[in-house]
Amino acid sequence: MNGDGVIEENVAQQETHDTQNTHTPQAIYHDSSQYRHWRFSAEELHEKRAAANGKAVAVTRAGWDEEKELNPESSLSTSITPPSVQEEDDLIVYYLSQIRPICNLFQFPENVEATAMTYMKRVYLANSVVDLHPKRVMLTSLFLATKTVNTPISAADFAKYVGKGKISAESILDIEFLISQNLRFEFATHPAHRAAWGIYLDMQTMASRQSQQVLDGVYAEVRQLIRVSRLTYAELIYSPSQIALGCFSMVNKGLLDEYVGWKKTEFGAEEPNANAVEGVVNLINIHKSRGGLKKEAVQDIDKRLKLWQDPSKVEGTAMYKKKQEQAEQEDYEKRAKRQLEVERSNYDGESVFGEALPALKRSRTNEGVEEEQEQEQEQNGSQQVKQEI
Repeated sequence: MNGDGVIEENVAQQETHDTQNTHTPQAIYHDSSQYRHWRFSAEELHEKRAAANGKAVAVTRAGWDEEKELNPESSLSTSITPPSVQEEDDLIVYYLSQIRPICNLFQFPENVEATAMTYMKRVYLANSVVDLHPKRVMLTSLFLATKTVNTPISAADFAKYVGKGKISAESILDIEFLISQNLRFEFATHPAHRAAWGIYLDMQTMASRQSQQVLDGVYAEVRQLIRVSRLTYAELIYSPSQIALGCFSMVNKGLLDEYVGWKKTEFGAEEPNANAVEGVVNLINIHKSRGGLKKEAVQDIDKRLKLWQDPSKVEGTAMYKKKQEQAEQEDYEKRAKRQLEVERSNYDGESVFGEALPALKRSRTNEGVEEEQEQEQEQNGSQQVKQEI
């Protein structure tokens, strides 16, 4: 991955240009979440991938140590070599390459393919294949992309045709929210093939334009190169237009130079960043020189990946049982807490006016006391009369 400092240089140039001419309209891309949150240098990408790999390996090792303490007879072996960062990338690229055939199966538009691949690469900026297997991420990313680019399909139909009965809709939906979280719920993407389409249309309006047949042939090759670029981290380093320019440069540099000169003369466009264009070309050439990853190599990495798992995720291990018990205990405590809240709510509803008051004794007024005194006097007087008689 080349192009170190290209992003910073581009940002500096853009800020300088904006300062000089505040009336120049800002490109839509520069207001996007992709521009603000999903661009990195080659070093930053390597650091992120290495950090994700290191964290996953450390968690698994710690889990194995705890498994040995709980079950000394455990068959787990720390002698297994964990997948390296490069092996993780190879596995990710292999499953990225499986997206196109699936899209062809469903006849999805190219935007679905490009978006799904973007989602998958973004997920693995902070995750390792040890934590999330690329096959699961690939399928869910593709299903999510069908919705975000308005080409929806039901999860049941998607699982039926992709897995041929071996994949359930639940397994695809299970990590959909997790992937959305890793994407920061920023689903809009700016794929390079749309930038290439714009350049192709522009070239048809040049005064000294090539024949339509030549332009069509160039554009067809450019599209193929852009598909190759999706199997690299190019879109996480360079802008869509830089990737498109790099692909045109690889197909017909003379035509691209003519196009750039025409844009500068007629529209006052700036010179493209030569380092960025060259960086895109290098990434594509490096990927092409490797000749693709053989299925046998992928199977070997995948086999070791299955062995290199956190024991708390492997059924039958002491760690798995412990995790299940903890989950059951937490669930019990949550249900008990909810039941207590319900009982308190019912009690508060019944005693909304407070507790029942005790019966109060009837109070006597002054008038009542005087009446009683008069009655006593009358009774005493009548008794005296009876005695005299």
